[in-house]
Amino acid sequence: MHPLLIASLVLSGIMVLVMPYYCKITFDGQSKKTLTVKMFLSSLFVLTAILSLFSVKARHGYMYVMLLGFVMGFVGDYLLGRSDHLRDFLIGTGFFAAGHLSYIVAFSLAMRHLYPAIGWWNGAEAGLYIVLVCAVALVLVLKKPKFHKLLVILFVYFMLIALMVTKAAGLGMRMLGEAPALAMLPIGAALFLGSDYMLGMMHFKMHARTLPYKSACSAFYFFGQQLIALSMFSLIQY
Repeated sequence: MHPLLIASLVLSGIMVLVMPYYCKITFDGQSKKTLTVKMFLSSLFVLTAILSLFSVKARHGYMYVMLLGFVMGFVGDYLLGRSDHLRDFLIGTGFFAAGHLSYIVAFSLAMRHLYPAIGWWNGAEAGLYIVLVCAVALVLVLKKPKFHKLLVILFVYFMLIALMVTKAAGLGMRMLGEAPALAMLPIGAALFLGSDYMLGMMHFKMHARTLPYKSACSAFYFFGQQLIALSMFSLIQY
C-alpha cells in the first residue's frame, strides 16, 4: 500500500473521530467554534486529494480539474458556515455548483482518457439522469418549499448535482471490474447528493423537523467528499 494512501486513510480516521463532536456543536447554531471545526474537516478531503496527486508521477489534466472541485467545496463550506445570511448561502451554493461542474468535467475527461472509444454520454447515464431529475422535480412539487423565487435556482442546482452523480456512477461502475475500490466514487457522489437534499430541506423549510437533518447532512457531505477524494488513488493509477 502506498504511504500516501496510508496517510489519507489516517486522515479519514480523524474525520470519523471528529464528526460526532462537530455534529454535537452544530446543534447550538453558527459560531466560530463550529466554523473552525467545519473548515478542519473540509481541509481533510482537500489534503487527501492533494496526496493522491503526489502518489503518481504522470498526472493528467482531469486530476487537477478534480482537485479544483474539492477547493470549490472548501470555499463553499466557509461561506455556508460563516453565517445564516441568504447572501452567503447563495454565494456558497454558487461555489458548490462550480465544484460539481469541476467534477463533471473531470469524470468526463477521465472517461475519455481511459476509454477513448466511448462517447461523452451513453444510454445508461441518460436513463439515470432522467430518473434523478424527475425525483428532484417530484420532491419540489410535493414539499412545496418556501422562498418560491429561488425554486428555479434550486432546481438548476440539483440538475447539476444529478449530472455529477450520473457521471460518477458511469465512470465508477465501468471501472469496477478493474479497480473495485472505485466503488467509492459513485457512493461518495450519492452521499453528496443526499447531503444537498437535506440541506435544501433545512434552508427551504421543506420539513417541520430540521434538527435531525443537521447531523445526517454533515456526515453525508464530509464522508461523501472523502470517499470521492480516496477514489482518486485508484482512478489515477490507470
